[in-house]
Amino acid sequence: MESVDTHREHSAVDLVSSLEELGLSRYEAGAYLTMIRKGSLGASEISYYANLPRTKVYSTLKKLEKKRLSIVSQSKPLVCSAIPPEEAFRDIVRLHERRSRNTKRIVDKLQKITEEQRPKASEERRYHILDPTSTVEKLKDLIANSKFSICAILDSWGIQIITQCRSPIIKAITSGVNIKLLVATQCIGNEHISSLPEDIELKVGEVNLNMIVIDSSKMFAVDSSNGKAALFSTIDIFGMLQLKYFEVQWNTALDIRQIANVNPQTLLKAKELIQIIENVRVCEQINNQYVSPSSILESVQESGINLLNLGVDETMTIVDCALRIRSHGYLIHDKSNNIVSLRSSAPEGIASRWVSFIEFYFKNIGIASKAVRDKNDVETVVQLKLSKSTE
Repeated sequence: MESVDTHREHSAVDLVSSLEELGLSRYEAGAYLTMIRKGSLGASEISYYANLPRTKVYSTLKKLEKKRLSIVSQSKPLVCSAIPPEEAFRDIVRLHERRSRNTKRIVDKLQKITEEQRPKASEERRYHILDPTSTVEKLKDLIANSKFSICAILDSWGIQIITQCRSPIIKAITSGVNIKLLVATQCIGNEHISSLPEDIELKVGEVNLNMIVIDSSKMFAVDSSNGKAALFSTIDIFGMLQLKYFEVQWNTALDIRQIANVNPQTLLKAKELIQIIENVRVCEQINNQYVSPSSILESVQESGINLLNLGVDETMTIVDCALRIRSHGYLIHDKSNNIVSLRSSAPEGIASRWVSFIEFYFKNIGIASKAVRDKNDVETVVQLKLSKSTE
């Protein structure tokens, strides 16, 4: 029961994503859902339950008030209440319904025009091969003259290319072009990422190619081994598939701002820990679901990460960072109540490894733990009650 109650206190992944589609930031969505579930709360309570950084909570609450989604008291201490959803989103719902009807009419007209054309058994599509220098120059030109959108999937090579286009990117942003960049997990900590303009939407995910689409009409596919690129002047079936792939990956990717301020050494340790815990070959499997936590800890030690000497706070930070990198979830260490809470949307076997690893870690530093688990269709939620303080 305790785990179920805790589950209700946090934003469900699908609800947060849905609110983001309505124009709320992830912080705003988390704060609003927390107030819907918990009622009127103080700023510090919202920060805790919504996993919202204290430095962001007041600006987030003010933005919600400005969007007419909440009411903030004028007295101190500050108390914030959510405006009921039916009232808060009434105008937005009507707007989306009107747009949906208009979009359907447009699609019907376009479909009619398409059906009037003579069907063709096959069509020839062409693309241009560009050398690395020509790729950058052509990309700069297309970005500078873009009209409404740029989306890209990038590995480390792709990030180098896109950073050479900083001036055209700033021009595009000034013109109101929406830019979304999805970078590969292995690029976390890449120095070029920090040089990108702040107005770009940045996420990190499990991707392994370079694909840049300008205005949904022109596409670059870049070869990371030699820097050459194929420029498609029109988006055909192949291009549409790439755009669909981008959308799927984007919707499940992690907002890079969540780990932007994490120490680079912590990021490296988190990435190493991911490889060890989620790589079945280094772990002894039990019942096809659980792995030996001792073998995991041993592999971690052999990799050069001496967790037993790092301290509890740093170790929990590494685990939390690893979960966020993989878009699996997050970890909260409530030291005042001696509770470690882990949430993960990973497959059950992977989630169980993380839990077993954390339990075994505490056991090795002389702290027993009792786990309370809750598995639902969305995620695994586990609370570990520690036998004593970690201080």
